[in-house]
Amino acid sequence: TGDAIRAGAEVGAALHLMAHTWGAPTLEVPGEEKYRAMFVERSLPGCMVVNARGERFLNESGPYPEFQQAMFANHAATGGAIPAWIVFDADFRAKQPIGPLMPGSAVPDSKLRKRWLNTVYWKAETLEALAQQIGVDAAGLKRSAARMTEFAATGKDLDFDRGGNAFDRYYGDPRLKNPNLGPIAKGPFYAMKLFPGDIGTKGGLLTDREARVLNDQGQIIKGLYCVGNNSASVMGPAYPGAGSTLGPAMAFALRAIAEMTGKPMALQRTDLLSV
Repeated sequence: TGDAIRAGAEVGAALHLMAHTWGAPTLEVPGEEKYRAMFVERSLPGCMVVNARGERFLNESGPYPEFQQAMFANHAATGGAIPAWIVFDADFRAKQPIGPLMPGSAVPDSKLRKRWLNTVYWKAETLEALAQQIGVDAAGLKRSAARMTEFAATGKDLDFDRGGNAFDRYYGDPRLKNPNLGPIAKGPFYAMKLFPGDIGTKGGLLTDREARVLNDQGQIIKGLYCVGNNSASVMGPAYPGAGSTLGPAMAFALRAIAEMTGKPMALQRTDLLSV
């Protein structure tokens, strides 16, 4: 909720990266207080994300902060990426979970809550009809689906290289030529609305390598330490991979405690240099 950041600022702590968040695509589920972040489903084969032109504009399987940033950037350029739409076909619906929908093979559409139709998900027998329902350009949507189907056959996304690295493939189907690419060709077709959201700020109190909080002049505020998501992220605006908050929180907490107890730690293990 930002209480620790505000408390630090009140005693003169410098703030850094406050314009950045651990961003994520999110969807709204009626009756739930907060929007749900979508981490896994967008990476599974057989779906794509498009703007109002029906065009893909990002690697759907990429890191979630980059996904959020791409939504903002494309919306600034086209005016049609907030909301964006994740689109998938009958095969995806049958096999994969997405948002509050369990795989159709386990929970078919007839068993879903009636109020979810046209609020959580949209459904139509053809891509043209789906495009009309969600206000997306039909020709663009058809082109994007056809292109994605071609990429699934070749195993190579020529537009955004989805599935081209180990991070992407972490969530996918290893039985496929490309674990993240699947056709979008079999009706009925589905769409769900995505908004840019976040799971917390990247910004916080500016610290040094011992987790000591600094003021605007770069001076140490005696006795004040900060680690974790209350401190400005050591990762800056980037997202190297899973654990980008937990790893630094543990590392800098260890260094802070060593400093507090009068046993500061070297930046490298000098005891191992001769091994």
